[in-house]
Amino acid sequence: MGTYRVAKICPNGHVATTAADQNHELWEAFCSQSGEATILQCPKYNASIRGDDYVEGVLGFGGDYEPPTFCNNCGSRFPWTERKIAGTVELVEAGADLMPDEVQQFRTDLTELTKDSPKTQVACLRFKKVMAKVRTSVTSGVRDIVVDVFSEAAKKAI
Repeated sequence: MGTYRVAKICPNGHVATTAADQNHELWEAFCSQSGEATILQCPKYNASIRGDDYVEGVLGFGGDYEPPTFCNNCGSRFPWTERKIAGTVELVEAGADLMPDEVQQFRTDLTELTKDSPKTQVACLRFKKVMAKVRTSVTSGVRDIVVDVFSEAAKKAI
């Protein structure tokens, strides 16, 4: 039976290590990419952030680790998820003429797109409509920001 190592990640989602509980010498107190303090725990629940999957006696080669979008203990979004949603909203606000209620709906839809839920398909449809209103450079920037936090269903639909 396996267990999870502990990840150390900055609030922007840059991974310092996926095995902080094992390799203390690899700890970065501050992110080498953003300069912000790294975290080991969910800020709301104080549970460890899941790192690499570890099975005793099995040699692992460290696959493509993606920082989790939500805490598996309390369901809260991690800081990098919140920041990516906020950054995306700011980018779209700067690059499109949207009414305040459209901006609020876009923010809500982005939140839905991070989950696998019955509302994901509707949120995808509205997301595409907003993306049709913005310049190509904004659309490209939005995709770069949120691709890591969207659910698999949302990635396929968009």
